[in-house]
Amino acid sequence: MKRNLKSVMSLAVASVALVGSLGLASIASASYAYDGFNGFPTLRQGDSGGYVRALQANLWAYGQKGDVGRIDGSFGSGVKTGLQNFQRNKGLPADGTAGSGTWNRMTYNVSIEVPGRSFTLSSSDSSTYYVFYGRNDNNRGLRYSVLYKSNNKGITEGTVFYD
Repeated sequence: MKRNLKSVMSLAVASVALVGSLGLASIASASYAYDGFNGFPTLRQGDSGGYVRALQANLWAYGQKGDVGRIDGSFGSGVKTGLQNFQRNKGLPADGTAGSGTWNRMTYNVSIEVPGRSFTLSSSDSSTYYVFYGRNDNNRGLRYSVLYKSNNKGITEGTVFYD
């Protein structure tokens, strides 16, 4: 009986480990959900690329255009200052790093346009700009457009990532 119980317990532990590892593998390989900024990478000064452009666009929507300057995909001192202002205004540690806490706080002002396809970031911190995010035309990747709140006229757009 002890041998059977031990075998059953070993099998149970192995099953839990296998299911757990499969679950982690599926999380790691899951594609972006297109419903906010969950899964966006940690960004810091010196980084560049599409995710930095998205961060810059978001900071415009949070009233930080003056510090951020152009949306050029380069995380410089102006982006860091704008990000620190955003973090302070939202009660976050103002470390100038866009980690999961910062991205999650930005998601508070996201509204889903088309589930799984597009969303909008609009905050009362900016009376001028909002950001629209949507899949690329070929249904792959994620694009952004910064628009004026007053007339929906586009200011700038670009690709966050392409998959």
